[in-house]
Amino acid sequence: MNKNKNIVSFISFVICIIFLLSAMFYNPRWKKSGVHATISWDVSGYYIYLPALFIYKDIKKVSFKNDIHNQYQNSSHPYQTRTYKNGNEVAKYSCGLALQYLPFFLIADNLAKPLGYKRDGYSLPYQVAIHWGSLLIAIIGLYFARKNLLEYFYDKVVAITLLLLTLGTNYLNYASIDSPMTHNYLFFIYSVLIWTSIQFYKNPTWKKSIIIGLLVGLAALTRPTEIMIVLIPVFWGLPILSSSSIKDFCIHILDVIKKRILFLLKHYPKIVLSVIITVIIGSLQLIYWKYVGGSFLIYSYEEDQFLQWWNPFLKKGLFSFQKGWLIYTPLMFFALIGIGMMLFKKHSLAFIVSVYSFLFIYVTFSWNIWWYGGSLGQRPMVQAYALLIFPLAFFIQWVIQNKKRAIPFAIISSIFIYYNIWLHHQAHEGKMLDPSYMTKAYFWRILGKWEQDKNDLKLLDTHEYFKGKRKNINRIYFNNFEKDTIIQNCDNIKIINGKNSFCIEAKKNEVGKFEIPLNATKGKWIRVGGQFRIINKEWNLWSIPKIIIRFHSENKILKQNYIRLHRLLDYNSTQEIFFDTEFPQQNFDKIDVLFWTGNTKYPTLLDDLYIEIFE
Repeated sequence: MNKNKNIVSFISFVICIIFLLSAMFYNPRWKKSGVHATISWDVSGYYIYLPALFIYKDIKKVSFKNDIHNQYQNSSHPYQTRTYKNGNEVAKYSCGLALQYLPFFLIADNLAKPLGYKRDGYSLPYQVAIHWGSLLIAIIGLYFARKNLLEYFYDKVVAITLLLLTLGTNYLNYASIDSPMTHNYLFFIYSVLIWTSIQFYKNPTWKKSIIIGLLVGLAALTRPTEIMIVLIPVFWGLPILSSSSIKDFCIHILDVIKKRILFLLKHYPKIVLSVIITVIIGSLQLIYWKYVGGSFLIYSYEEDQFLQWWNPFLKKGLFSFQKGWLIYTPLMFFALIGIGMMLFKKHSLAFIVSVYSFLFIYVTFSWNIWWYGGSLGQRPMVQAYALLIFPLAFFIQWVIQNKKRAIPFAIISSIFIYYNIWLHHQAHEGKMLDPSYMTKAYFWRILGKWEQDKNDLKLLDTHEYFKGKRKNINRIYFNNFEKDTIIQNCDNIKIINGKNSFCIEAKKNEVGKFEIPLNATKGKWIRVGGQFRIINKEWNLWSIPKIIIRFHSENKILKQNYIRLHRLLDYNSTQEIFFDTEFPQQNFDKIDVLFWTGNTKYPTLLDDLYIEIFE
């Protein structure tokens, strides 16, 4: 490609950095506390090696963990390590990211006390150092991504690709707001590895082989499944040749593979060195496991978290409204189209890009927790963008060659960018995006909104939502609990109305079952509502108290529906909550309303319970 100044893509690169900085200051995690701080949730799990080793000198017992959790509340519970069978605490996550944090940690560790902060690994200097250091990693990764693209595409194409990557995908979040996560560091590793692989095949040197070994080892040490990154330096630039028959195609493929093998054998001492370095880097985790747990191999994740190779969640991972990659990052459709175009055109990168991309997607969505917890879209796909930007650029190059294609593309891309920025806002400040359990009904209800209506949150639990004006309303039940002699009020929660309110007690599975004879002769919908009050809010999804309505026929449950109450309640305030359910198609003779509290620690107060039927 044109090796002149490439000024357009450089300007684009600078603009991208400005957007990363803007996003980071929009939600400055290093200034926040609790679960919103930089060193919180999974980051605190990857990071825990450093304070354990350098500050507390306690890599085996990690006895500081509970005190730090109590002081900083950086996760729902201190899950960063698990007690192993020998009594020691084994870190849940591998140590590769801690190794990459190390320079930034050491800066903070030397400045904490002189600046008047605690040298505890979690005070402000550590938060700042890890976050700003991670931004530096993002900038370097993006810099190499630009260099890689310029090897194959013109300046203007590279400029557009960088802008779309940054503004139109969840890369924006994981290179700025959540930059300390693994995905930003892996994007950096991928980008530098691709650049080094390109240069290695031009001029194989010892230095490049050392860098390749370091990067492959570091990727695997960060996330073990990333060991497949080794395919990039092995198969980079391996062409797919055109042929007139299957026989000729096979001959060409064998010839290409033969040439690659001969090249690698010619430089086998350098290849061996790369392998040795990769093994040395990867063995750091084995050494840690042996030292702490007494075994070279330890499965440190929960027993119910595993790779399900035989039945991957491809459809859900790609298209689910809960967390589908292409639902929340639709701009990457262009990259997938680009892969097909590269294969059709027999581009020199078609083989590695197509094989690696589809292998990566398969492995990513073989994880049984395929939605990967709380995140903006599919976060494990972010590191793969370092490779997927090549087919994205190929598609863009084809588009801009014709104005008839360029104008619709510009319009669609602008919509995707707007959508992406809206998603980023709702994932952080807007709070409308559920980080783990979005539903189709809720997605379509909130799409494009900037102001939250709390009633919409009901659609995270039920797809039924009455719209329009209710007709023929008939209140069939009302209870203000004033005449109930067995009412027990909640301790420390002010009564809502009158002398009594009903306490939905904590730590009881079912509370307050209210049965009403009813048939489907009148009405089509039923509404259950009342006044509710809480002092403390339950955040654990599976422990949030539910209000449940059930339809019965001869003591058989025909249908049930529920909503989670604490989604809709604010601290220390009384609010009316209701939810609507459509009658089942079958005939029923009774309904009941009950409250399920799970294992929550927090009681909920109820008053003025009512049930209405309507059309």
